Amino acid sequence: MQSIFTNFKQNLQRKVLLLAAIALLLVSGLFVSEPSYAATPNQKLIQQEQMDKNSQVGTVDVEQREQAYEEQVEASKDIDKTYEDNLKEFKKSHPDENIVNKAVEGAKEAVEKVTK
Repeated sequence: MQSIFTNFKQNLQRKVLLLAAIALLLVSGLFVSEPSYAATPNQKLIQQEQMDKNSQVGTVDVEQREQAYEEQVEASKDIDKTYEDNLKEFKKSHPDENIVNKAVEGAKEAVEKVTK
């Protein structure tokens, strides 16, 4: 009979300690507070306003993207010509870049004259 009371007393002490630990955690949680969202605007409202602004500007962006896409489709039809045009533009904007490139160009022109 004595051992039953001892076991009951030990179980009761464990439960009381467990409840005390849980209560301590709950009380400590009261001191750690989340930031107050009442002072800041609602995030969904901000996102909605941004979406409205983007939808107004979006029509211009879509047209520009479509035009750029069409230009790229046109350019992809004749890749070599586009490359040569871009290379000529680059060389015009950077005339004194490299003497070796000028020598290579001269060699290319000589090869083209010979092969024609």
